[in-house]
Amino acid sequence: MPRSAKCRKVCAEFDHKVFTPEDNRLGYIVLSVDELEALRLCDLEDLEQEDAAKKMGISRGTFQRILYSGRHKTVEALCDGKGILVQGGNYEITERDCHCDFGCKRCKKQP
Repeated sequence: MPRSAKCRKVCAEFDHKVFTPEDNRLGYIVLSVDELEALRLCDLEDLEQEDAAKKMGISRGTFQRILYSGRHKTVEALCDGKGILVQGGNYEITERDCHCDFGCKRCKKQP
């Protein structure tokens, strides 16, 4: 029997949850909140996977699986002209900002 999934820590709720191409007849790809957070930490904040995994409170291996899944879905949406709908996932919002020492772009916390 598989172990229950651990909640992933997310810095803050994302404001924009639907991205639609000009001609959206092909539907949507659903990107989970934790997948978007993994993309944000690695590709926007330029964190190493080990550091990003610690911020989300998960193992590096789990982080890598979430990241690869998010990247695959994003590229599929961009290449196939599908919209992206951000919803769901196993996550919790961190209680005190995101514990950034450097002022991350998401929570805008000043160093």
